[in-house]
Amino acid sequence: MLLEVDAMWKILLLMGIGVFTNNASRDYVAIMKELAQNQQLYLIIASTDYIYGTNYQFCHGYVGKDLNNLTQEKLIQAFGRVGRKNTKNDYSIRLRDERFINTLLLKSENMIEVNNMNRLFA
Repeated sequence: MLLEVDAMWKILLLMGIGVFTNNASRDYVAIMKELAQNQQLYLIIASTDYIYGTNYQFCHGYVGKDLNNLTQEKLIQAFGRVGRKNTKNDYSIRLRDERFINTLLLKSENMIEVNNMNRLFA
């Protein structure tokens, strides 16, 4: 409770809800990462960029319809985080907007991550 963050973030943390945001203190982020690693959070709310910074395993994934600039690579990364720990549990991935199905299954022209990797190794 001595964290230097807004009271709203503390209340959410007590409820088991983690919010990864750019405005959080380092101590808050460290606690959130530890709780996520131990699967002790009920819910994690994060942006699309959070997917690349984590290696945690999740039981369920919800891709919200308000996520913009969600690329095919980010969707695949998000899906890969769900259901990796124990094969006997139930896992689910829910897409809140049909446009994500097209993003996932159709050929993508917007391949930001691929272009960045090509520039690094060219």
